[in-house]
Amino acid sequence: METKNAVPNDKMVLPHHIDTLLQIRTGMVQKAAIKDLEDSGIYKTPKSTPVKVGLLGCEGDERYYPPHKGSDNALLQYDSRHYLKWKSELPAKSHFFVPGAFGENLVTEKMSEEDVCIGDVIRIGKDLVVQVTKPRAPCYKLDMKFETKDISARCRELHRTGWLYRMLTPGSLMAGDEIVLIERMNPEWTVGRVQNIMWKDLKNEKAMKELVTVPELGEEIKEMILKRLAKFERVRSSKQEDASKWKSYRLMERKKETPRIAKFIFESETPDEKPILAPPGSHVRLKIGSDGKLTRAYSIVSGDSNKFTLGIALDEASRGGSKFLHHEAIPGYTCLPFNGIKSDFPIIKDATKHIMIAGGVGITAFILITDELRAQGADFHLYYSIRSAEDIAFKELLAKIPKQHITFADTSQSQRLDIQHILNSAEPSTHFYICGPDRLLSAVNSTAQALSIPSSQIHYEAFSASTTGDPFIVELSESKKKVEVKEEQTLLDVLRESGLDIPSSCEVGNCGSCRVSYSSGRVEHRGTGLLKTEKGSMMLSCVSRGVGVITVDL
Repeated sequence: METKNAVPNDKMVLPHHIDTLLQIRTGMVQKAAIKDLEDSGIYKTPKSTPVKVGLLGCEGDERYYPPHKGSDNALLQYDSRHYLKWKSELPAKSHFFVPGAFGENLVTEKMSEEDVCIGDVIRIGKDLVVQVTKPRAPCYKLDMKFETKDISARCRELHRTGWLYRMLTPGSLMAGDEIVLIERMNPEWTVGRVQNIMWKDLKNEKAMKELVTVPELGEEIKEMILKRLAKFERVRSSKQEDASKWKSYRLMERKKETPRIAKFIFESETPDEKPILAPPGSHVRLKIGSDGKLTRAYSIVSGDSNKFTLGIALDEASRGGSKFLHHEAIPGYTCLPFNGIKSDFPIIKDATKHIMIAGGVGITAFILITDELRAQGADFHLYYSIRSAEDIAFKELLAKIPKQHITFADTSQSQRLDIQHILNSAEPSTHFYICGPDRLLSAVNSTAQALSIPSSQIHYEAFSASTTGDPFIVELSESKKKVEVKEEQTLLDVLRESGLDIPSSCEVGNCGSCRVSYSSGRVEHRGTGLLKTEKGSMMLSCVSRGVGVITVDL
């Protein structure tokens, strides 16, 4: 059950003076003092002269991590009264806790997470106007900075994260500026209440659905909540799934397209009287293995519910999926269960232009999409990154695309996709569709955030979902209990369902808050929130997965 924080007085007469700026602080990225730790922009110093502030933040202020450079993160504020609490609770570390230690730009004495609301429009000084976007998501670097292993977890638990602003009207700031609340749009959504939904009330689906409709909420938090809601839906769908939804298809043909990619044609053993055409952006799921525990999803290149073509790359690290299909499946003989045609990657109808970015076998997601866009006469462009000319899959289908609508980047010829240029030069209402390896998705995502492109205009189809995968078994070393992490679950989900209080913050593998130690087994590491030296004994429970059986030190 959700517990709402005390709601600020939404009947106050506006504009209303709420605080005074005591310090404006800026700082450049500094080299990390700890080996293998990334550099950081957390170290800032107070300025005695006016500081110019633009759409992305203060002049002379830097952030190291690309997603932190977006417009939703222009300024950070932290409640200075928290420092006295930290000193009282951690006296041995009290020398660390002075204003500015958490990397905030704005130092004041009255404002807090319990009386600042998402969407609040605030004037600071004569002309600068900002808007509250989201709570800060604390990361593992805070633990290292303050030499205390659970500072980031305490920040979340105690609602001491601080909050961020986007710039509405750039201007300048200096100590002594008056802080005035101009408009309060969402009095029910204090920063503290959002913190509660993000990190405590983790199953309150009703509140999450309300929160994502708040237009002023920062895109990073909105994306995290949307992923949680999607996970709820996946789990429901998985529970409702029954054998009748799986149909047997026979492999009719397998043909090499490139050294790594092959074309597979499957035909239904019980054909429909009225087959359904595969829509643009569609995929199918199939089960592999005698126990049916290996489930894979592949984009449809062409076809319908009776007969369709897939393009599948042989994964060098395959655990049975692509390896089986490429080397063991026998055309004319092998039959596999498929779970129908689904489209989670549709064309956005109101986009003025469609830009598709494919890497390797990711091109399979765009064959049907480009066919449809050509039929509509829509404005589009396809960028295709390949290892070499011989790695172009489905050449005869791509040949249908006019040359002015497709660009190849051949890495063997030192050609690279300029993601920054592609995104930055697009019109504001352009939608982007990406399918390819994780590094391509990460590059587009971080660049889009840095350029303040709304996440609603960025659409992904990953080869493997960032949090799901093959099931695995986890042995809990302290309780000797064994639990299974199913394909649609994360280790974080299962540990929490087992009654363990595992902290989390970003839930996309970046902050390191959810890490747990493991003592045996093989781990498929995902995300960026671990040091290289930690990967032999730690894993990120929100995204990383075990292979087979692993032992976790809990």
